[in-house]
Amino acid sequence: MHYGLVVLYSYLLGAIPSAYIIGQIKGKDITSEGSGNIGGTNAYRVLGPRLGVIVAMMDVSKVLLALIITRAWLGTEAALSCAVLAAVVGHNWSVYVGFRGGKGIAVSVGAYIFLFPELAALALLSAVFIVLMTKYVSLGSLNFIMTMSILLLIKDTSLWYKGLGVLLLIIGLYRHKVNIKALRAGTERRFGNK
Repeated sequence: MHYGLVVLYSYLLGAIPSAYIIGQIKGKDITSEGSGNIGGTNAYRVLGPRLGVIVAMMDVSKVLLALIITRAWLGTEAALSCAVLAAVVGHNWSVYVGFRGGKGIAVSVGAYIFLFPELAALALLSAVFIVLMTKYVSLGSLNFIMTMSILLLIKDTSLWYKGLGVLLLIIGLYRHKVNIKALRAGTERRFGNK
């Protein structure tokens, strides 16, 4: 029962469509512009840098709130893992906008910073370096979730967190399948290109 409630409120928090809400306030339908994705990168392209950063911060805040509530209430590794997974699923398949959503990277970053700040900082540095060198946000995003998955598998973490890392990697790869094809074909859009 407790874990069901964790999944429910974490999903509903994660499902809050930050980019769509900010877009509507600015008179733009982000689902029909750019890539049509309701995530930070497309928000940056469609709404501009300032609002793109605000969207990313809102997406991070969603999972942080879910984790803060869960840690205060139950605090178990199982409950925290469920909260993260539900928030990412909510962000990617939001009930508020017809089960559309983002790709879950900002939410995953927020979760990993909360749970594993040192490991997340290392993975983020690696991801940022790749984005700066290649201008491919998708490549940096994939690098981040892969690095975190590997680190959680090799470090002395619980099976819950190891499983979480693998699941977030699988979800991230699935949500980036179009980007992966574009990267292989050399047609992926670089950061800064409309």
